[in-house]
Amino acid sequence: MVKYVTISIPKPLYDRLAKALEGTGYRSVTEYIIFLIRKNLPDLESKDVEKRLRALGYL
Repeated sequence: MVKYVTISIPKPLYDRLAKALEGTGYRSVTEYIIFLIRKNLPDLESKDVEKRLRALGYL
């Protein structure tokens, strides 16, 4: 069984994201955030410094 945790984000940011996702096919803000984490986590976990800096938005 998969366990879940709650991550807090500012309400205005959540509202902006919810509005931006309307009509995109994502069922929820949570679904989109999970997609982003799964997409970017390998780069953040990488031992390659350049990949990590890119994933963090520095490059």
